[in-house]
Amino acid sequence: MISLASQNVRLNATAKTKEDAIRAAGQLLVECGHIAPGYIDSMLGREQQANTYLSHGIAIPHGMPQHRDLIQKTGVCVIQIPAGVSWQNGETVHLIVGIAAKSDEHLGILAALTDVLDDPAAAGRLANTDNPEDIVAALTRQAPKGAITQGLVNAREITLNLLEGAGLHARPALAFAEVAQQYHCAVRVVYNGKVANGKAMASLLKLGVPGNGSITIQAEGSDADAALQALRSAIAAGLDDEPHQTEDLAPLTIPHWKPATELQSFTGVSASPGLAIGPLHLFQPTTLRVIQKGDTPKAEIQFLINALHEADAQLEDIHESVNTRSGKNQAAIFRAHQALLKDEELLDAVEQHIHTGNSAAWSWQLIIQQRVDEMKSLADERIAARAVDLHDVGQRVLRALAGATHAELILPDHPVILVADDLTPSDTARLDPTRVLGLCTALGGPTSHTAIIARSLDIPAIVGTGPAILELKNQAVCIIDGSAGQLHLHPTTADLESAEAFRHDLHSQRETENQTRYQPAILTDGHRVEIVANIGKAAEAAAAVEAGAEGIGLLRTEFLFLDRESAPTEDEQYAAYTEMIRALNGLPLIIRTLDIGGDKVLPYHPLAKEDNPFLGVRGIRLCLREPDLFLPQLRAIYRASQNGPVKIMFPMIATLEDWHAACEVAEKVRLEIGADPVDMGIMIEVPSAVLMAAEFAKEVDFFSIGTNDLTQYTLAMDRMHPALAKNVDGLHPAVLRLIDQTVRAATKENKWVGVCGGVAGDPLGALILTGLGVTELSMSLPSIAAVKARLRTTSKAKTQSLAQKALTLSTASEVRALA
Repeated sequence: MISLASQNVRLNATAKTKEDAIRAAGQLLVECGHIAPGYIDSMLGREQQANTYLSHGIAIPHGMPQHRDLIQKTGVCVIQIPAGVSWQNGETVHLIVGIAAKSDEHLGILAALTDVLDDPAAAGRLANTDNPEDIVAALTRQAPKGAITQGLVNAREITLNLLEGAGLHARPALAFAEVAQQYHCAVRVVYNGKVANGKAMASLLKLGVPGNGSITIQAEGSDADAALQALRSAIAAGLDDEPHQTEDLAPLTIPHWKPATELQSFTGVSASPGLAIGPLHLFQPTTLRVIQKGDTPKAEIQFLINALHEADAQLEDIHESVNTRSGKNQAAIFRAHQALLKDEELLDAVEQHIHTGNSAAWSWQLIIQQRVDEMKSLADERIAARAVDLHDVGQRVLRALAGATHAELILPDHPVILVADDLTPSDTARLDPTRVLGLCTALGGPTSHTAIIARSLDIPAIVGTGPAILELKNQAVCIIDGSAGQLHLHPTTADLESAEAFRHDLHSQRETENQTRYQPAILTDGHRVEIVANIGKAAEAAAAVEAGAEGIGLLRTEFLFLDRESAPTEDEQYAAYTEMIRALNGLPLIIRTLDIGGDKVLPYHPLAKEDNPFLGVRGIRLCLREPDLFLPQLRAIYRASQNGPVKIMFPMIATLEDWHAACEVAEKVRLEIGADPVDMGIMIEVPSAVLMAAEFAKEVDFFSIGTNDLTQYTLAMDRMHPALAKNVDGLHPAVLRLIDQTVRAATKENKWVGVCGGVAGDPLGALILTGLGVTELSMSLPSIAAVKARLRTTSKAKTQSLAQKALTLSTASEVRALA
């Protein structure tokens, strides 16, 4: 609390008007060295925005936030006017407490004032005293003297951080009380062990809550939930402290290119950021025509065998290319394509038609189309959506049978922005960044193969644009903004010049970000966020360090189990984990245990058929049922943990029973190995884990929120579904509220929370997550430098402001509009 000396008090003053009184208070602040003279005009300006009269003849004039640079040091002064001065609405003021506040130190003065407001006789004595020490003593007491307010016993409650400029000084406290008074329920506010009546401004001022202070709001009564939600919204809006909040929110904007003129545009979902300018090329796959009548059955069967061998060789080449560029997880789908070529039931059906005199090409096309149609008709939408894989394989073999040696995707001899209905995995895998400047598809979502590979190739991409995009004609030039999810047609010269300048600035920005990638993500107020990487293979550990990661927040161990004919041995796993630990050189490594099931299968470990595999035996459920997979992995992890800092994370934990069972198995293994304990946490991926977060937080060492799965389970939408995927957005308010609930539960138990889903690598997502209290963000390597740089430009308080605003919104598009 700031000190108040007798030289800051002027007794027996006179003033004809309120303006005279405010100028007198301002002049005393100038004389005491607290403000520059120009701040007096700011005090008068603030009075025009809001009445600073409190009650019992006391007013507290102060300046506007945007003029704080005129404050030389925080301080207050008091002008006593025994005869009084007319203020506003018939009010008469005898004590003017002028405030120049660079920070929230003056809140102690305001808290002391509440005792005076509670005691009209005391206010009267101060208005007429001839001893300045009486005023000094009254406004610098060390503890509140008023009646103690009790907390509510059976109340609902929420804990929130106030915005940076919205400490509970007079105006925000009045705004809070006015909102609370609209409800019948009792409202209490708790801060630092003190409790205030939420419906009384004077009581709230006693708390002395600074900006960015954390308060708990209690409500008890029939409309308690409505009151809490209204107060949450009021705090997010700044508690009527609008000028300050507008100024603070401005630096949070994330730049997007804006056309200089009105353009015809198509809007989809951002799949890969960046801006590209070039000619539009519409890709429409050609339909191969085949002749039904064939040669001898022996000759046609040999044609089929040759075509299958050729298709297999092509898929092997694609697999190796994708594996090198994007890792085994992304390449695994082409192993599945190769397996389809060896489907004996399918081949037998084709040969039967060949033996009746039909050509190999006609027979193959017939059977493949039947299988594709059958898959599309299935009730299980995930399996139906995978029909594209079978069609892709079918077309590859058919081209070989028809003697078509050209690549699936034919492009002009110059770079283009490619527009298509959708691309098969093999089409996408062979995209050449020197030939494809940007990519726009009618179908798909941000987690589709097309989107993932486009990001890995740094190609701006938009998905889920809708079928109207397929009516476009090839044209000379267009602009694709992958960050904003928009394709702009027929740009003018002014648009092209503007876009080119923006692209140049974006390139320069990326270069600058890359140069500072090793610097930590420390916000302007000193708050630090740990930026780590998601990886899926051993070699990426060293690459993550090179990219600026401060450790590994998610190691997907599936890479060790895929693309092979048997499970990896314990020693193989130990060697891989140890290689990564050494590459990290002391940086932390969080290892997620095997997450198989759903859409991820092991060819050598077939799973029982399930009607809904995403709600079936996957993740930790599978590992607990399959000790031959789980135990060797745990032994390898504990052995490797003796070489460096390792943490274990269990996926798909839905109940406390899941957690207890996993811990029991892990502890038995640890004791057998003789290893030291390691931190153990869980993935928060399902709503039940969020609803039980308070219980989990008492036992786990940390939470890591997987926003991709949490979003699809919360919204009940398969994130790979071709029609629904574009709506699976981790910034949906429903998901953000679950994250907020998780963080609050963890904070109460002093446990940290990370996020390893796609939202963590999104600049807007990173800001919001930081504001919600997430302390670790784990992302793909290309996002690290940009997210670090973005966080360094803002303060924790500003991210909290953004996060609280996001929590009050209704749709993902409204949240994204905050950028």
